[in-house]
Amino acid sequence: MTSFLPNRLRRAPARPRTRDRLWPVAAGMGLLIAGAWLMRWKPSALDMPDPAPLEEAEAPGAFGRAAQHTRDGAAHLAPDNLGVSLGRSMLIAGTALTLARLLDEAAGSGRG
Repeated sequence: MTSFLPNRLRRAPARPRTRDRLWPVAAGMGLLIAGAWLMRWKPSALDMPDPAPLEEAEAPGAFGRAAQHTRDGAAHLAPDNLGVSLGRSMLIAGTALTLARLLDEAAGSGRG
């Protein structure tokens, strides 16, 4: 049985230009650099405020004590500087993007 599709439609799609294939690698490297910078220098603009109240006007009731206990417990889990958490996330994302793109290039290098 013959196909009625023209020859130009049966061909494999052309590979994208080199520049287009390398943009994800550049973006991944940019994420790695920005994440490393945030983790290393910890900008003071991203410091988290102290969880302690500004003033103690009166002794808290049962609800106030429960709120203070919850606040103090959450303070142990919260980061001191948000830049560290953002930097770590950017490092993970940059590594994943770069690795996925490089593995994609390695897997596709034998084709077409």
